[in-house]
Amino acid sequence: MKIQNHTLPKAIRRHSIRLWLATAIATTATLATLTGCSADNDPQIAAGEDGTSVTFGATIASREAHGNDKAPASRAITDGTFDDGDQILVHMDGKLKAFVYRTAQGFVHDGTVSNPGIDTTPAEWKSGETQKDVLAYGPAKALISDANAGFVYQWFAAEDQSSGDNYKNSDYVYTAQTLHRSDPVLTFRHGMTRIVVRLRSGGSLKDEDVAGATVLLGNKNLLRIADIDPQAGTLTAHVPAGGYELHLQTITPHRRADAAPAGFVAVHEALLPPQDVSGEPFIRVLLSDGRELGYVAESGSLLEGGHEYVYNATVEEDHVTVTISDSDVPWQDGILTTEIDGKEFRLIRTAEDLARFARDVNNGQRNLNALQTADIDLQDLARSTDPDLQKLAEDWEPISREFENNPVSYYVGIYCGNGYTISGLRITSSHMSYNGLFGIVGYGALLTGIHLRNAKLQGPTSISSGLLAGEVIEGTVTLCSAEGEIDVTTSTGSFYRIGGLIGYVAESSINRCRTGVNINTWQDNEIAYVGGIVGESRAGSTLFACQSEGEVSVTGLVTLTNSNLCAGGIAGYNGSRFSDDSYIYACMATGDVSIDYTNAGSAYAYAGGLVGYNDGSGNLAYSYARGTATGIMTIGPGGDIANSGVYNGAIIGGRYGSDQIVYCFGAGAGGAGTSGLGAVIRNITYNVSPKQEEISTIIAPGNSSLPISTTRYDANATPAYGISLVSREMELPTVWSNTDRIWPALDMEYNGVIN
Repeated sequence: MKIQNHTLPKAIRRHSIRLWLATAIATTATLATLTGCSADNDPQIAAGEDGTSVTFGATIASREAHGNDKAPASRAITDGTFDDGDQILVHMDGKLKAFVYRTAQGFVHDGTVSNPGIDTTPAEWKSGETQKDVLAYGPAKALISDANAGFVYQWFAAEDQSSGDNYKNSDYVYTAQTLHRSDPVLTFRHGMTRIVVRLRSGGSLKDEDVAGATVLLGNKNLLRIADIDPQAGTLTAHVPAGGYELHLQTITPHRRADAAPAGFVAVHEALLPPQDVSGEPFIRVLLSDGRELGYVAESGSLLEGGHEYVYNATVEEDHVTVTISDSDVPWQDGILTTEIDGKEFRLIRTAEDLARFARDVNNGQRNLNALQTADIDLQDLARSTDPDLQKLAEDWEPISREFENNPVSYYVGIYCGNGYTISGLRITSSHMSYNGLFGIVGYGALLTGIHLRNAKLQGPTSISSGLLAGEVIEGTVTLCSAEGEIDVTTSTGSFYRIGGLIGYVAESSINRCRTGVNINTWQDNEIAYVGGIVGESRAGSTLFACQSEGEVSVTGLVTLTNSNLCAGGIAGYNGSRFSDDSYIYACMATGDVSIDYTNAGSAYAYAGGLVGYNDGSGNLAYSYARGTATGIMTIGPGGDIANSGVYNGAIIGGRYGSDQIVYCFGAGAGGAGTSGLGAVIRNITYNVSPKQEEISTIIAPGNSSLPISTTRYDANATPAYGISLVSREMELPTVWSNTDRIWPALDMEYNGVIN
């Protein structure tokens, strides 16, 4: 079953998020922890005495790498280090001098460089001098030199970077800062753009077909000469006058020698000047059989200096599909963060990023925030070099699972999926009490813009299970969706809540969510609540503008007494006689609901198109169901027929009280219509063949509105899914779209009025 994302078109979304990330990463001081690296035995440089030559240590700005990540294999400034013999140029005291890195000394004056314009005398600390203003850049091998003028303010990247030397010598680092005599250390930054192309196979192509492919950047359209700003040291692509275009080139990247990350078969990387490649041929993949496949950079592809752009390229028979991630210096895999509205967010770019985020939450960081920036396939974890991560491809461990010694360990942060998908979720173990992508969520937590695809929850399950989350208490879930299946068994005599999205919700807002999840459960339980969106909604929760398209099936052998089996298209159970009101408003369910069990004890079963059982404080309104709700009970040995029964309804299966059920429509064939609800008084209608506008007249009254706690959705904003809760007055007529005049659809992009 296929359902639509609540997202803007991917091309627009990826373009906007990529541009936003480039800006955010460049300007946010808290992006990552900066560390200093040089050669392995980086010396400690002492303060210089009067009349002594200037020497200094050097660091290359970098972020903290995750312990399980690998840096590039080469030892060069590209991986955040200086090697013995690396030369840089330094503007100091009004003169240009050459310095060379020595492992035991740091950077020292190099008097052997005799190019025109180079002062060969060492710089010295003068009496009373405490600091010097410097501009430094290099490596000198990549700087353009003129026979008469000496070094000029230009740099070039190698056309063929396939060799390790050509690749590392194409790098450029710079700094413009004050060198303090008491602490003589300069911090360099990368000035080039680093391009990483990660290849994986798709369609009918095999890994080996793609692993041996050649990758080229550009088609004689890339600028590889850059001008150096003589004040700041930054780079700008050089565009010569007079049509002189010899510097326009195709660049051959360097192929990484170490293992590709999980889910990919090869990694190619290259360095080039900052430039705009919008609308230009950018990535070319040459297969061994002679086929050439290409990717044209989308509009807005501005490559900034000091940034890494990761192009995840899926190569199929006749085309290449590319998703893009941005990062910051030092060009190492690892944790990357950004700041939005004063909150720090970890960027989730790959399956390994998500798995490590889960690990950190489960190790106690329950308030971590995350922003997803690419589609993720959790099956990529099967190729991880980390054995613990490999296991998660077959059996995902929920984010914020229950601990034996700490049963209340809720995830309380913000996860913004931003409309990207997470596919390939597999859960095959019970994982104690709470099961799903997330285990237990609440107390201010927000899940938004998360879209699960091809997700499966199978085998023995927990007391609260859903593809997105097992349990949500005092949290918000908005603009999320799930496609997949739940096929689980449960233990005899237990209490189970199973939902296509969430198992159990209390005091929470679940709004504008969709599921296309087929649910099949085998039960021998005291209590079982199973629903297309949630298993049980209780204690002040609101389900608003949610849609379920999957089938819900409960089967099993009941051997217990006083059992209750409840199944509904939206919720298995809604409300409570003894707690705050809960609400299901403006929801629709299209799938069939069925209960089929053998009764060897005593059990009541309730199957409803919308809700299995609606209890005293459960409010159900402005909603409709199209699916058929049926229940079948077979009396087995020991079955107590006097204390058992089956109740079906196109809207609800069973109820305690009816005043709170209004403005609902049931269109499912079979069942028992409205289960005794007053059709005229309560504006309840049952009709398997509704006429035009008949349903919308019931479920979208003209003067009704409802305040909802949610987030904004703005296709033109980045991220498009808001990360701050707002209260919105949702006018019910505008929630529904009447494009189909018989079957109204929910408008998932309607934002309502901000209070």
